[in-house]
Amino acid sequence: MSASRRRIRRCPSWLFLATAFLAGLCGVSGTRAETTLAAGTPVERVLKLDGKQVALPAGTWVVAADGANGWNDLSIGSFGYVRTVILFHLAGGRVDTIAEINSNVLPTTDGWGTAAACARTDLVLAVIRYRAGWDGSCYFVTHTLLQKDSTPVWRQARSFAAAKGWRIAPVSLTAGFRSADRSDILDIRYHFAPEARGIQGETVENWQDSHWMAAKLDNDPQRYAFARAVSDWAVSYSPLADIGLKNRALPPEPISLPLVADAALAADMIARRLAELELLRQSGVVTEEDYAEQSRSLREHGLGSSSTAPDLSAVTAVKAISYRIIVSVSHIFVDYYWTGNYVAAGALEILQITINSAKFYFHELGWAKYMGLPRGDAARTIDFKYIGVDV
Repeated sequence: MSASRRRIRRCPSWLFLATAFLAGLCGVSGTRAETTLAAGTPVERVLKLDGKQVALPAGTWVVAADGANGWNDLSIGSFGYVRTVILFHLAGGRVDTIAEINSNVLPTTDGWGTAAACARTDLVLAVIRYRAGWDGSCYFVTHTLLQKDSTPVWRQARSFAAAKGWRIAPVSLTAGFRSADRSDILDIRYHFAPEARGIQGETVENWQDSHWMAAKLDNDPQRYAFARAVSDWAVSYSPLADIGLKNRALPPEPISLPLVADAALAADMIARRLAELELLRQSGVVTEEDYAEQSRSLREHGLGSSSTAPDLSAVTAVKAISYRIIVSVSHIFVDYYWTGNYVAAGALEILQITINSAKFYFHELGWAKYMGLPRGDAARTIDFKYIGVDV
């Protein structure tokens, strides 16, 4: 028997096991961590990203940058790093839409949570589709100031656009989507250039000074129409983010970019709504009181382009009132049974309503604000580093 064969026989078995383990580990990590996309790479319809996929609107998208997000939060444990990919969609020498995709490379075990923008009340739109356990899905529509180099990845993308001679809008209308489960997350934002849709651009230093603020849109028919179109588009796109997170088959037909709606004057839209209300009043479908209230709301507040949600104090007050009504109805019979006097029973009931309602309100408010147990699931809020400024 040759010396080489004797050496093979004597090779320790643990070496083979270690080699096999490392090979398997490399195979697993290879399915999650993919090669960095080079700037200029064209992508159509679907972007495959670390075991997930992102549905892209129709047309050719160009990779502008691909790198680490730079976000770091040790409270969620060892998460590897968050990857940011920026894509450009072009029209006439201009970047008419930017896709900003943030995703985890390694799976976690403690969930990713929702985006802060999904719970805001000063945006054009903010909707939480569902939030259960570690799973969560939400979307929003806002505006973003893009002229500032907020992250290294965005600096790379802006440099790439400058080298190509492509113009980037200083302020964009943004539709954002968050889909997350216990291990993975897709955080997608589309930034739409108003100038590419025939809307006058603007350059502002502060986010609150933009004409895209939700409170200003009712008096700006052209911007209002496009914000409405993007909001409708966001409703259609949101389920695709959930499908992409689970890496399931996407619908065969690609989704289109938001279409610019007919910029009818907001005043005309309000006038038509008032006329429709008048017809409903005449037919008896709505009462005189409802007609008066809705008409007053239309004239004072317009069509209402921003989403609203009650704050914690309002919710607590409503709970206190509803609870007090139920308890008071039952207590009044008990008080009369024990006192046998209507006046005494009434006095006791008034005291209970006054004192116990106040105790219930402050107890609920204090518990919700200071004593609620922290949750390690989708109820928490996690934001990454994003391009531009959106607050």
